[in-house]
Amino acid sequence: MTSPNVTVNRKAKRSPGRWANLAITALVLCLGPMLIVVGTLLIKADDELVRTGEQVPGVVTVFNDESKASQRKIKVEFQSGDGFVHYTWVTVDHDQHPVVGEDVTVVYRESDPGNATVLGYESDGVFFRGAGVVLTAIFGGIGVFLFISYLLGWRKDRRKRAG
Repeated sequence: MTSPNVTVNRKAKRSPGRWANLAITALVLCLGPMLIVVGTLLIKADDELVRTGEQVPGVVTVFNDESKASQRKIKVEFQSGDGFVHYTWVTVDHDQHPVVGEDVTVVYRESDPGNATVLGYESDGVFFRGAGVVLTAIFGGIGVFLFISYLLGWRKDRRKRAG
């Protein structure tokens, strides 16, 4: 029989919150590389479209000159080979200053004129790849810092135990 004041050593229970934290951490660490892959795939798809697509003249109809890089876009109107008029939106770099009414060259897939890009303007994949690189650098740097801090703390604890 045990007395009521005796403490019993129990194993720490794994809380569901711990698993949720682990899942969120894994998601955040994988987000940057996933964005890099998605951005690279979008850029390659646009490069393939430029190599194999139909080139037609187009006209800039709208230019959103926003301060945020992700919102600087132009709307380009072009006519496909079947005679229908189509529109496409393309991201504009800060170094570029298009004018409404300016003539541009549009490249589109003949089987899908909605899939088009404008020569001389960047792909949407550039934004995703850039965001992925930044997130990977930030969260990877935090991870390296925490790992080094852990190792330094572990070495200090080992020295204390040995001394």
